[in-house]
Amino acid sequence: MKKNLFAEFLIIMSMISSLLISCNNNNDEKYEKQRDGWVLEWEENFDSSLDSTVWKKESGVKSGLGRYMDSNEGLFILKDGKLILRGMKNPLEKSNTPFLTGGIYRNVIKKNEVARIEIKASINAVSGGRPFIRLLPEDKESGIAINIMEQYDLDDFIYQSVTTEYTTEKKMTDNPPSIIMVGVTPNRYHIYGIERYHDSLVFFVDGVRTRKYPRILTQITGQFPFNDLDLNLHVGVSINKDSDSIALPADFFIDWVRYYTPAPSPDIQNKQ
Repeated sequence: MKKNLFAEFLIIMSMISSLLISCNNNNDEKYEKQRDGWVLEWEENFDSSLDSTVWKKESGVKSGLGRYMDSNEGLFILKDGKLILRGMKNPLEKSNTPFLTGGIYRNVIKKNEVARIEIKASINAVSGGRPFIRLLPEDKESGIAINIMEQYDLDDFIYQSVTTEYTTEKKMTDNPPSIIMVGVTPNRYHIYGIERYHDSLVFFVDGVRTRKYPRILTQITGQFPFNDLDLNLHVGVSINKDSDSIALPADFFIDWVRYYTPAPSPDIQNKQ
């Protein structure tokens, strides 16, 4: 058992090292919109204002990543064609809510839809901060999530993972592996992406494929619920309840969001 754990550790560290090199060589200016086999359906560049007809501000979430989410304008800053989502100390000293954090979401992937999503983002990493990019069903308390990117504290790596009944209640986190760490330089811009197919999820950083989470044959329920759900894109920053407010604000810079659907031909699902 110990040998297996050590072998897995070496594999993970090797992945981190190799991916760190590729991510640090990211050339943002030459990152083209075209993707082989995909059609760009829409993009959001945050040039002038946050379109409230498609983007909604997170607020009123009582637990988890969103427990301090608020719609205060100071948490949503548009500057130089970028959206800055902020986590900060609550200026009201006597409030029961010690921090305020900004987050947005919008409807993206429909049930059974094959799609590709990319987000160009940069992190002002601070102790206690936790920026995230996730796909969630309408019922955010369901325990189902596709984590395109999560970064903690001052870590120089991010997590890409899935959360389902299969991985949590049934404790099946290794068959197939449900989480991976990818080395990045947080304060540089990186392109975080995912492709959803009928039989798998494929994750990317800076155009490099980092892992695939497949649908498998199993009698255990809840392993791949993603085909049966509409999924919303959630982007934001959360604050640990024990954070030192001196380190704040925690800022998450979003340059753009792009959404792709399969080109009419060739069949994109044969190109995984």
